Amino acid sequence: MADTLERDVQALKDWLRQAWNYLGHPSLTRFERQEIRNQIKQTDAELKKCLQLIAAQNQARRGTLPPPVRNVQRPDFRIFDL
Repeated sequence: MADTLERDVQALKDWLRQAWNYLGHPSLTRFERQEIRNQIKQTDAELKKCLQLIAAQNQARRGTLPPPVRNVQRPDFRIFDL
């Protein structure tokens, strides 16, 4: 499963790189540029999902929990009238 995800991530990265390069091609119409941008957004979202899955698998494999969120209290400031 990890190999499949890593191959998917690499394929998505390659596609995004090629799409960004193609987006600068002067022969594209406004409509084609907009469609490419929409596909870039969808591909970027898919890439983020894959990266999150890989990170979750790595955490589960190591058996570690994410770092705890520290509850920092706000300082008690007082405003004095002069």
